[in-house]
Amino acid sequence: MIQSSEFERRRSPRQLREFVEGLKETVRSDDVERHLGILKRGLYKQFLEELVPLSCFAVLVYPDNYGVQAVLGNQGYDALVFDEVGREVDRVELTAPHDGRAAAQNDALVVGRGFGKVTVGNPGDDFDARVKHVLTTCRNKAQKDYGDSTLVVTIEPLSPFAGFEDRYDRQVASLVDQMSKIDFNSKRTFLLILPDRLEAVHA
Repeated sequence: MIQSSEFERRRSPRQLREFVEGLKETVRSDDVERHLGILKRGLYKQFLEELVPLSCFAVLVYPDNYGVQAVLGNQGYDALVFDEVGREVDRVELTAPHDGRAAAQNDALVVGRGFGKVTVGNPGDDFDARVKHVLTTCRNKAQKDYGDSTLVVTIEPLSPFAGFEDRYDRQVASLVDQMSKIDFNSKRTFLLILPDRLEAVHA
């Protein structure tokens, strides 16, 4: 359902966000495509790990008269950003730290039986479980040269439970503090908590 030409089309931040949300709605209505999406087959991996967070980041950071273009491939960035006259003004590298093996196993359960692994814990435990993966990924990214790019680290924890918002804010602040001690070779570095919380690590 996702074509590379559509994936890489230059759009304004608002148009990109609308494209992503529209495609998600279409995929949800088709069981075959929805299962391919859950399993991250074809371009769905790039869609979920790059295009979705890019669309969230773009509307938070860039004016709507800018153009944002996702780029497939193994180059050192995932998107190019152009100003209102078409001049390149930024490159964006996105990374989505997670436990890949555990996620793949859980996704297979969702497709196979309709629900994933059941876990029991306290509010915020899922956030704490992500911190190790985030910091490991960040340290690996710090070994690479992103000097001309904006590095965006994306996570999607559960929303804080009512009454636990303060703990959630402390967890976010602690993670940003730990990330800020890593010497990234990037123009800027952000933590994006999907869909719309953006924390500057190095700006």
